[in-house]
Amino acid sequence: MRRKTSACVAVAGIVLGLLVLLAGCKSAPTQGGASGEPVTRDAPEPAAVPEPLPTAEDDGPMEVEAVVDLRLEFVPDRAVTCKVTTETEASVRWEGDQSSKPDSFRGGAIGNRVEITFEQRVLRVNDKGNAVIEVTILALTYLGRSRETVVLDFDSVRDPDWQGPLSELIGRSYEVEMTPKGAVVSVDGVAGIRDSIEGRSAEHQTALRLLDEKEIRQRHEVPALMASEGRTVHPGDRWSNVRLFSFGRMGDRAYERLYSLDRVEADGDARLAHVTMKGIPSSAAARQLHQEQAEVVAAGLFDHVDTYEGRLLLDLDTGTIDTYVEQFRTEWVAVDQQAVQDGAANPAAVRMERMQLYRLERLR
Repeated sequence: MRRKTSACVAVAGIVLGLLVLLAGCKSAPTQGGASGEPVTRDAPEPAAVPEPLPTAEDDGPMEVEAVVDLRLEFVPDRAVTCKVTTETEASVRWEGDQSSKPDSFRGGAIGNRVEITFEQRVLRVNDKGNAVIEVTILALTYLGRSRETVVLDFDSVRDPDWQGPLSELIGRSYEVEMTPKGAVVSVDGVAGIRDSIEGRSAEHQTALRLLDEKEIRQRHEVPALMASEGRTVHPGDRWSNVRLFSFGRMGDRAYERLYSLDRVEADGDARLAHVTMKGIPSSAAARQLHQEQAEVVAAGLFDHVDTYEGRLLLDLDTGTIDTYVEQFRTEWVAVDQQAVQDGAANPAAVRMERMQLYRLERLR
C-alpha cells in the first residue's frame, strides 16, 4: 500500500480544479493611489520576459532633468498603429517521490497568447480634453493550449483561417473615449459586431470575449499614466496604485505597483520618458482581503515567490506610447514536510506556476 503524504495529498485533492482556476484567475486593477486605499474588484482577465530597453551610448540620447506631465496628446485625425500582446500560462506538476502521487492527479499546463494589431485614429477631442478614438482591428493571432493539446490556433494571415468567426473581427471598428491619462471612459460600437458573431463553438466564444468591454478596457488603458493623475513628476519621483490577482481557492493577493520616472532623454528633437514599475505585496490591502475571504487553501502548505515588473517608454513631444510592458509571474510549492523531516532524498512536492504578460508597442 502506497504511503500518502499529508501535505501533498491535501494539495493534490484540489489540483483537479487548480488548472481551471489558475487559467481563469482574474486580475482586477484598482485605480487607487497608495496601498492604504480600499481594494475593489473589476475582474478583467489578462504578462515572454520584456526585452531590456537599449542603453544610451556616448553619442546617443542625452539624459535631461525635467519636470514633466506624463500624458497622452490627442491630435484630430492622427492615426497610430499598435500591437497588443497578452499571454497567460498556468501549470501544475508533481515533483519528487512518484510513489505517493495519487492516481487522480493530473498535471499539465494551459494558457493562451493573443496578438491584436490595430489602428487607432483620433476622431475628435471633447471639452473635457478626452479623445474619441476609432479603433480598427487589422490583424489577429490566437493560440490556446490545454496540456499537450492546441485547442485553438488562429492567424489572420492564413487564408484557411478566414472561414472562422475570429476572422469576423478583422477590419471591424469600435470607439473608445480616453482621457489624457490613459483611462477608458466609455466603449461604443461593439454591439453590432457581437450580433454578427453567431455560434456556440470555442472560437465563437473567444471572439465574443475579445469584444467584452472589460477586455477592451484592459487592451487600451495605461495604468502607469492613470496612477499619476493630478500630478507632474521629475526623475526619481514615484507614484502607485493597487492591483488584485484572484487565485480562486488559493485566495486573493493584492500588489502595489510602484512606478518611477527613471529618466527623461533628449534624442534629437524628441524627449523620451522612461518609467519602470515594480510590484510588491500590499500589506494594507492584504488585511482587507483577509477579512473578506472565506474558505481558502491554508497558506502554510505552500512556499510562495513572485515577481511583478514593467516599463513604459513615452514620447513626451508627440504624447504617444512607444512601449508599455507589464509581466507577473508567481510560483507556489507544497513539499511533503514529513518526508523532509524523515530525511527523504527526494520528497514529494506539488509545484504550481502562473505567468501573465501585457505588451503594447507602437508599430508606426
